[in-house]
Amino acid sequence: MKDLKHTIDFENYLINDLKSDEDIKLFLNASLKDYLEDGDFNSFYHTLEIVIKAKDTVSNFAKRIGMSRSHLYSLFKNEKEPKFSTIAKIFKELGYELEVA
Repeated sequence: MKDLKHTIDFENYLINDLKSDEDIKLFLNASLKDYLEDGDFNSFYHTLEIVIKAKDTVSNFAKRIGMSRSHLYSLFKNEKEPKFSTIAKIFKELGYELEVA
């Protein structure tokens, strides 16, 4: 079996690779488009988790939006379904807008 101790998983690769706001916007837009086509909300919310981790820690981000870290993680794990207002709050704190194109 190959020695995999020096490999990085794909999520960590994305977190480390998303450096610019332009990269993050492209990633979010692609994920939102996929969600609108396939209805896979879990995938879209996982994208938000990756973007949050690329910009900050989940704990700090949760505090800034007035949410507990555990509640935010429960959304990421699909244990709870977020309200639209929560999605809007996350986008606003990330510095992005939702708009109809």
